[in-house]
Amino acid sequence: MKYKAYYTNKLSDVATQIFNSNDVEVKVASDLNEETYLRELKEYQPDVIMCRTEPVTAAMIDACPNLKGIGKQGAGLDNIDLDYATSKKIQVVFAPSGNANAVAEHAVMLLMMTARRFSYVDKQFRSGNFYVRMGLENTVEVEGKTLGLLGCGRIAKIFASKCINGLGMKAIGYDPYVTKEQLGGLPIELKDNADEIWKTADFVSIHLPLMPSTEKTVGMEQFKMMKPRAIFLNVARGGLIYEEEMVEALKTGVLFGAGLDVFEPEPLSENSRQMLDMENVVLTPHTAASTEESVINCCTSCATDLVNLCYGRAPVCPANKI
Repeated sequence: MKYKAYYTNKLSDVATQIFNSNDVEVKVASDLNEETYLRELKEYQPDVIMCRTEPVTAAMIDACPNLKGIGKQGAGLDNIDLDYATSKKIQVVFAPSGNANAVAEHAVMLLMMTARRFSYVDKQFRSGNFYVRMGLENTVEVEGKTLGLLGCGRIAKIFASKCINGLGMKAIGYDPYVTKEQLGGLPIELKDNADEIWKTADFVSIHLPLMPSTEKTVGMEQFKMMKPRAIFLNVARGGLIYEEEMVEALKTGVLFGAGLDVFEPEPLSENSRQMLDMENVVLTPHTAASTEESVINCCTSCATDLVNLCYGRAPVCPANKI
C-alpha cells in the first residue's frame, strides 16, 4: 500500500474500508497515551492521523516528518494543536455537520430527563419504591417553557428547532457572531448579552467551542443568576465550566439541576465524581455523538478528506488554512 493512516483510537470499520479501498494502510494505536503515540508514530511514519477526542500534540506532529493531514471524527477541534499544525503547514480536516443531529437529539433527551427528575425517579424505582409518583414534586412539562441558548451555531439551531416545533417551547439566544438572518427563520429571540439568558431561561444550554476566550467562563456567578428551578445543560465541552463551582452549586441548591454529557477532565475528577450520587443531575459519558448514523457520517467525511490529502486533492471540510 502506498500511504499510511494512524488511528489514535479504534475507529469504525467504515473509515478503514475507505482507507483500504484507496490503498491506504491503517494502524490502530495500541494504547491511549501520548508516550505510546509518540513511539508508534516514529516507527510507523503515517501520512495522516485520524482521531476522536484523543490529543494530537505538537510533539506528535513533529514525530511524523511526512505528515500530510490530521482528521477529527467530529466537530470540536480543541484536542488538536491547531495552531502548531497550521504553522507546520499540516492540513486539519473535520466533520462539522456529521454529528450535529445526534448531539441535538441528546440535548433534547437531557432536557426531558431533567424536567422529569429522571435520576431521582429511576433510583427510587430500582430500590423498590414503585409509588415514587405519589408526592413527586418539581417535575414539569416543558411546553411553554423558555430554552436559553449560549451560542447559536449548527447544533444549537437543530436543538432549538426540535424544542420549538416538537415540544412547544420558546427560545432565546445569545451569540455575537450570529445574526437574525443566519437563524434561517427559526423563532429564536436574540439577546444583547449572555446575562439575559442566564436570568430568564428555564433551561440554559451551552453550545460554544472550547478556546482560550471561552474556557472556564461559566461558574457560580452565572448559576446564581438563574431562576430558582432552572436547569443547566451541557453537550459542548466540559472545559467551558468551572466544574468545582458547578458541583458546589448543585450540592447547595444554587443550581437546581443539570444534564451533562461532557466533563473536565474526562473521565471524571475525584471532585466531579460527587455528581454520580446526586439526584438532581443526569449524567452521560460523552455519548451525545455516539449513534450509528453519526459515526458513519463523521468517519465517511473525515476519512474521505484524509484520502484526498494523501493524493494531493483539496479537502471538502478543511479546519485550517495553510
